[in-house]
Amino acid sequence: MLSQHIRSGAAGSSSLLDSIDAVRNVRAVVLLLATFVTAMLVAALAGALAQTSIVLTLLFVLVAMAVVFYGGNAAGMMMMDEANGHPSRPIGAAVMSSVGTSHRLILLLLIIAAIYLLGIVAFALLLFICKVPGIGPLLYAFVFPAGVVVSGMAIFAVPTVIFPLSAPAIWNGASTIGGVSQVIAVARKRLLLVLLLMLAVGLIAGVVAGLIGLIVASGTVLTTLLSTAVAVGDSGGLSGITPGLLGAFPAGGFGGGVGAYATAMAVGGGILYSAALTLPGLVYLRGASAVYLRAIDGLDLAGAHDALRETVAAAQLTAKEFQAQAQATAQRYAQRAHAPAAAVSGAGAFSAAGPLVAVAPAGTPGCSICGAVLVPGDVFCANCGHRLIEVAHV
Repeated sequence: MLSQHIRSGAAGSSSLLDSIDAVRNVRAVVLLLATFVTAMLVAALAGALAQTSIVLTLLFVLVAMAVVFYGGNAAGMMMMDEANGHPSRPIGAAVMSSVGTSHRLILLLLIIAAIYLLGIVAFALLLFICKVPGIGPLLYAFVFPAGVVVSGMAIFAVPTVIFPLSAPAIWNGASTIGGVSQVIAVARKRLLLVLLLMLAVGLIAGVVAGLIGLIVASGTVLTTLLSTAVAVGDSGGLSGITPGLLGAFPAGGFGGGVGAYATAMAVGGGILYSAALTLPGLVYLRGASAVYLRAIDGLDLAGAHDALRETVAAAQLTAKEFQAQAQATAQRYAQRAHAPAAAVSGAGAFSAAGPLVAVAPAGTPGCSICGAVLVPGDVFCANCGHRLIEVAHV
């Protein structure tokens, strides 16, 4: 069954094995490579400013993170186009779409984080109830295994479902609430399927990364050895740039010093290894897009979206009711605390008249004189000082 899902995709989409073709998308490779190189340059600039200004360092670090975020989402949108069976959009259009919609992904993840936090609070309250003497241990016998299963699935869903499928939902055009409802629906109904498919995607991307790593490593060894031999020239010495395999370039080789060759090798090697990371990254993005399309195939997304909206509306209504009750209670106690001095003096005269032998409430929710809200147990109105109870003196 799993092999069938890997070989075949949803209607109009590609299979997981087609994710390997992502390395042939030149525009996506250029976009993601430019993203990584730009982010590294900005991060290097931030490192250079570390001893000068902490504020500028943090600013450039945030810029580097933003470049990776928006550039990665732009490449993901191009991969989603291919997974849907369409030609990938141009680089400019992908970047503009990413800038205009990628903020939805941040909001989506924040909402899911809030849902997880509410779940933790509810679980903690349930465990607190288990402290009740007598019934507590019996209840805990059922709460413990249920908590282990539910919390384990929730934790495992974060790296296998939520993170991999949240971004493809936005790439496919979903809104923030729509993306949340889709991820929740997939996690509830197709968690195991998505877990297995994402493991397959990781395996495919890992194989591609391993093959590219072998190619780059072997080529690095040969190129470095030949470069070292040629660069030695008539100097007859090998004073290495770095110890070990890389050897060194002599001070007079190729018209430049060791520092110039080291800089050239660092720049060229950085671009090379960025490209090597780009290819398996594109394979993973393409595979995640295919898994997302497979996971939502046949699900009632409109129903899940409406259900989530109703839940959010009910939660908002409950919160407003609690807020109104809290404000009313605070207002009543504030009025009682600021009672006028006349009411206090009247209370003293009443106490001096004699002991109470009978008390009868006035029976009205508000003061009969000024209409102020009353607190149960008040003897005088906190607003006008009117006596609220009938008394008999001995």
